[in-house]
Parts: sequence; C-alpha cells; structure tokens
Amino acid sequence: MIAPIACRLRGRDDLCAKLEPMESNTVEITVVGQGSATFAPERCTIALTVRSDGRSAEAAAEPAHRLVDELSRLIDPLYNPAHGPIDSWALDQVRHSRHRPSNHEGEQLPYVYQAVATIIVEFGQIDVIDAFVYAVSALDGVEVGHFEWGLATDSQAAKIREVRTLAVQDAVEKADIYAQSVGRSAITAMSIADPGLLGVGPTQSGYVASARTFAGAEDGFELRPQDITLRAEVHARFTAT
Repeated sequence: MIAPIACRLRGRDDLCAKLEPMESNTVEITVVGQGSATFAPERCTIALTVRSDGRSAEAAAEPAHRLVDELSRLIDPLYNPAHGPIDSWALDQVRHSRHRPSNHEGEQLPYVYQAVATIIVEFGQIDVIDAFVYAVSALDGVEVGHFEWGLATDSQAAKIREVRTLAVQDAVEKADIYAQSVGRSAITAMSIADPGLLGVGPTQSGYVASARTFAGAEDGFELRPQDITLRAEVHARFTAT
C-alpha cells in the first residue's frame, strides 16, 4: 500500500497508521442539482404614466388632473381587494416641472411646463387586462408602461417547493450515476445546501418573470404574456459504497 511504503522509505514506521488511506470502498461525491418548471402567470402589475405639457403650470396641470380622473373612473368599477379583478391600485401625486428648450439657432424659447403622474394597478385576474389596456391606451396623454407578471401568493410557495424538490431529485440522480460509473451501488446523502454553502461557487436561483409583449390586432391590443419559469439549485454531497 502507498502509505506504508512511503513510511518505510523515510524510516518512520511510527507515522504509518496516520497515513493509512480511507476505506477503499467509500467514495465522496459532490454535485449540483437543478430544477425548473414553467407556469402560466396569475397576476400582473401595470404602470401607467399621465403626462401633459403647457405654456404655464396651470395649462399643464389641468389635462393631467383630468386624465387622472378618467383613469380613476376606469379603475374603480374593477377594484375589489377581496375578489378582483383589480386587487389594489395607487396614484402617485402629480409632479410638476419646467424646462426651457432652444431652437435650431441656439436661442432659448419660452419655458415649457410639464405635469406627470404615475398609477400602479395590480390585477389578480389577468383575463380582463386586454380590455383595460385597450381602453387606457385610447386616452391621449396616458402611456402604458411595463408589465410585471407574477404568481398568486397562495400558489407561489407550493410552486417553489415543487421546483426545489426537482433540484434535489436531480442531485440524487447525478450522484447515483457517478457512483455506478465507479462501481458503487449505494449512495447516502451527507449534506444538501443552498448554492455556495458547501464550498461550491454560488449560482443565482429563484424565479424569473418574462417581459410582456404587445402585438397589434385589428380589434385592439392583443396581450401575449410569456409564461413564468421558476428555477432552483442545490449543492449536495454524498458518500457512495
């Protein structure tokens, strides 16, 4: 055996016991397990921006306040915090600013005043979003901003648990394949951890919501949200015998 021979060559038989190799039929295996699953979105948050310009602060503010009132009238009939389709909405205060543009010759022109307000609308039922966005986009001075797709609070935890289970199962399958490839028939889990906790470089995990897409249609907007993909990763260590 390697350790006893090395000791005898050095004339140090007293060290041979300490240098004995580990049990020859045990192999340590460290793997990364990954899991993913795709789900249809269940919620959506939409950002709306009201913007108007004028030659005076009053001329800019009046259209902005009028548009905010029109949006409120569209939102209120759909708002129900218990049953939706709109779970919540929030209006940022109307912000006022001014800037002084220049013409092509570099001469400063009179001040242009601007009024801006942001409204955030959270939908718990996404089947009504198409009609809502179509109605909102018809208002001159209202911009439809980003869409943030998500999962319902009561189902998100269960879906994340499902994906994490897939990651652990992937780790076990990998370890079993590696063990069989070196002539071992049984594996035992020693450690299972989040990325980075076993000395392996961390990798981002969690869920990712895809960006929204709009496509023109003859009868208005056609909203085509992409599905949400949840990803999880675990680092695991096994012994194989």
